[in-house]
Amino acid sequence: MTTGTRTDTRQVRRAGYGLAAAAAAATLFYFAPSGDALRFVKVSLLVVAVLLVIALAGLLGARTGRSELFAVAGAIGLIASILQLIQFGASTNWLASNGSTAAFLAELGIGFSALWYAALDGRASRS
Repeated sequence: MTTGTRTDTRQVRRAGYGLAAAAAAATLFYFAPSGDALRFVKVSLLVVAVLLVIALAGLLGARTGRSELFAVAGAIGLIASILQLIQFGASTNWLASNGSTAAFLAELGIGFSALWYAALDGRASRS
């Protein structure tokens, strides 16, 4: 049981598992037909690789309790999102995606960054 504003480690880990599952599940959009109404995120093969790295880092962070892995997952998501935003609509588009993919990657990046901060907050309140 927690008191005050202290962050519970179990809650952070559960949220880490959830975000990692969301990143892994988003790879399934790669197999959706291009005209399908359910394909709201454009996922290329390179984005699949990025999402799997994010999911793996988040899963390992949740499993081991190491907040640094949440920071890594968040940084990868934010960097990929910024890269997609810079290249969106240009002739060079390494991720071969669009704005919805940039938004989804930003959401994962912000979510994992928030978990990293919450995990740090939980450590600081215990000492």
